[in-house]
Parts: sequence; C-alpha cells; structure tokens
Amino acid sequence: MAHAPQSRKRQTLQGYERQYEHLKEQLRAVGYVLQGSVLERWMECGKPSCRCHDDPASRHGPYWQWSWKKRGKTLSVYLTPEKASLCREWIENHRRMDRIFKQMRELSLRIARLHEIPLK
Repeated sequence: MAHAPQSRKRQTLQGYERQYEHLKEQLRAVGYVLQGSVLERWMECGKPSCRCHDDPASRHGPYWQWSWKKRGKTLSVYLTPEKASLCREWIENHRRMDRIFKQMRELSLRIARLHEIPLK
C-alpha cells in the first residue's frame, strides 16, 4: 500500500513536467518583446485661432506614442502608424511572456512541494 502514494506522486510529477515542457514551447514561440504602452493621441496645436482649441472633436491627430519606464523615469517617442502596430505586437508578446513565466513559477512551486522542499 505504501507504493500507491509514491505512484500517484510520480504520476503527478510527470504531469507537471509535461505541463512545464509545454510552457517552455510556448515561451520559445514568443517573438520580440517591449515594455510599455502605445497611445493614440489627439492634440491641440499652438495656433490660438485654430478650431482645435474650441472643439475637442477637431483636435489634430491621431499621433501614436510609445511610452515606457527606464530607471524610474517615463520615456516616450512618437511613432508612425506602422511602427505603432509593431510596438503593440511586441508589447503583447511581453505580456504573454509574463503570463507564461507566472505559470512556470506556480508549476515550479507545485513541483518543489512534491520534492518536499520546505516552502513558507
């Protein structure tokens, strides 16, 4: 009867290992990554007589802006629509990578418990 729990433990571990391998495959498929966000901006110009000052619907744009943090400071650059699309894709890749890493960490904790590593 003592072998039944060990057998279940081994099966559970093998299942976790398969899941972990699947996550590694997903990670390999992630393309380029960027952090930050891409914003669509509509702006008022510097001409006081322009209609954009009186009517928000008449603001100039859209202008695309990528913003990110570097050493605690927010940086941003303006982009063409094509480059904005590319940056959005890479930002989504970063978010996907983060989700996969989170799943890998959670699975690693389960595996550590099966190996009887003390966790607090």
